[in-house]
Amino acid sequence: MKNVKSCWWAVGPVVLLTTALLVPWSSLASLFAQGEGELRQELIALKAEDGQRSRGVYHYRAGSQPKTAVLIMHPRGDSTTHFILDPLAKQGFGALGMASRTEGVSGIHEELVLDVAAGVKFLKSRGVQRIFLAGHSGGGSLMAFYQAQAETAPPNRVKETPAGDPPDLNKFDLPKADGLVTLNAAEGEGLHIAHHLDPSVTDENDPFSYDPSLDLYNPDNGWRIPPEKTKYSPEFLDRVEKAQQERAKRLVEIARGYIREQNFYRDLMKSPAFEKMDLKERLMIERRAQFERPMHIYRTRSDPRYFDLSLDPSDRTLGHYYAGFAQDGYNRSDLQNWSLEERLRYLSPRAFLSTESIVSNARMWDNLRKISVPVLVINSSADPGIHFSEHSRTFESARSRDKERVWIVGGNHGFMPEGPKAGKGDQREQCVNAIADWAKKRWSN
Repeated sequence: MKNVKSCWWAVGPVVLLTTALLVPWSSLASLFAQGEGELRQELIALKAEDGQRSRGVYHYRAGSQPKTAVLIMHPRGDSTTHFILDPLAKQGFGALGMASRTEGVSGIHEELVLDVAAGVKFLKSRGVQRIFLAGHSGGGSLMAFYQAQAETAPPNRVKETPAGDPPDLNKFDLPKADGLVTLNAAEGEGLHIAHHLDPSVTDENDPFSYDPSLDLYNPDNGWRIPPEKTKYSPEFLDRVEKAQQERAKRLVEIARGYIREQNFYRDLMKSPAFEKMDLKERLMIERRAQFERPMHIYRTRSDPRYFDLSLDPSDRTLGHYYAGFAQDGYNRSDLQNWSLEERLRYLSPRAFLSTESIVSNARMWDNLRKISVPVLVINSSADPGIHFSEHSRTFESARSRDKERVWIVGGNHGFMPEGPKAGKGDQREQCVNAIADWAKKRWSN
């Protein structure tokens, strides 16, 4: 599970090899361009310093050699066609969108840092002199983690994952970027998840275990089916927050227990007694050493702000930012809370600790305090998952003297128009222009 590969590695090399037989390698990028000044999208196979692979698409204007470029990547999502890439390339920037080694699933953030480094090195190999990182949603905490580690001199970098595994980031080349842009970025995937855990779960092995006094969707606690308004008491909200944190800690201990169990059998294989054991006993130990017991995390759609819009007020719509189960024009996050969330239903305990837990090293607010380069914080007002208070704290956490913030009205989590203030629907254009203006003020192309 640790190094899940996308289907690109099954098909991509064949496509590239076949194309290379027909067209000289130096001309491959030209396949995507129609003429001078037109945009090119060049497929890039990237190899990190630890030998693992990721992929990217480099966007730039034909006939140009950009001196300033953006690199965007998400821990799980495919950012090769992110909406900022082509518009920034049209304005003269290089724009590299990446898909990580663990595209589609939660991976190990300490390893993903090495993928970001591979992208930075690629851009430098293409003559780019100034690189700024961009992180959308969970990508914000990844990019802040990368830059914080890049600005930390060995031997003071992170030496192991939260599970106690490699890599030791002191042993790798992590070139510094020149700036950082966060786009509706969460404080950290694990910290973000903690605020959405259903606090009424009493047994992690039983998806139906239930404490009604902590259920956000219990009418006795103030919840109502829309269009009726939900209103929670301060006392209830305080109990919910404490219970969510307790559950987050409980999940960490479960993950650590699974890892200790596996490590026990791995260590047993190294002991002198192992070779003296019966074959059947050795085989069972080998199997237990190989088996990585998966985490099953149930009911993870329980943020009080989904339905009580008086909390952290904005022009967001009801419910979670994934559409999920909708009924009568609103999002039924109360039912979505009981449905499958693939990223958390079946993942390795090592990936959980590194990415989806409260002990993750990818803590954006903490890492922003270690960064000196210029920072731009962009958020949108109709995002139902990342709120104004979080936007403010992200900006305040940045230690950089050179920092700016942009608040885009009427955009949802993906900067698409949504809600009563959607206006003419140009939120993505506003976002791109804010990035371009910020970058041009600091670096020429």
